[in-house]
Amino acid sequence: MSTRSSDERAASRAEARRRARLASRGELPDEETSEPDTAQTTSSGGGFLRRIFPPAPPLPNKPDPLAGFDASGPLRPIRERVHLLRQSPWTWIGFGVIAFFGFISTLFWANTGLELVGTFVLFGALIAAGWFGWQRPTLYGTTAGILGFAITTAFVYFQLSIRGVALGELSDAGLVTGRLVVDGLYQAALGFLGGWYGGYLRRRQTQLSAEVRRRR
Repeated sequence: MSTRSSDERAASRAEARRRARLASRGELPDEETSEPDTAQTTSSGGGFLRRIFPPAPPLPNKPDPLAGFDASGPLRPIRERVHLLRQSPWTWIGFGVIAFFGFISTLFWANTGLELVGTFVLFGALIAAGWFGWQRPTLYGTTAGILGFAITTAFVYFQLSIRGVALGELSDAGLVTGRLVVDGLYQAALGFLGGWYGGYLRRRQTQLSAEVRRRR
């Protein structure tokens, strides 16, 4: 009797591990996911943020983004992020350049109606980086935001240099440096938020499209 009970518990644990692996890859069959999703939605009905952003499952039929990654080496967090960014470099580079145009527009068009256009371009680029950077949306959004800020900073310094103005010659050079640090942190945070939102939108849209197809 005890042997049978042990076997049943072992089989139950193995089945739970199998379902967890399938769910992480987005390959869990619809009939297996429908009941847990309903239960999760019911149990997590409270909470302001959960009502605005209901849970969205991983993207289906996507390969493991860390396939081929050697997790045993040193500096794993850094190497893992480099590995992910190398999978789709043009995603964060392309949208980082677009974020630069949006950011520089907010500087040149400050206190005008066109400043809002630059803000939309900037945040839209960061959201798009998270949408297309499905491997890790927040990483792609943050990297695009930092890249856009770095290009903007280099552009501003270049404009000063061709006018014969050095940073040390400015009367408020310390203030300028402090503003750069604050803007850099702001762009990184904005990239993280935009990347997360872009990744969430893609997962949520995929989930809703699948539900529509099932109803048909």
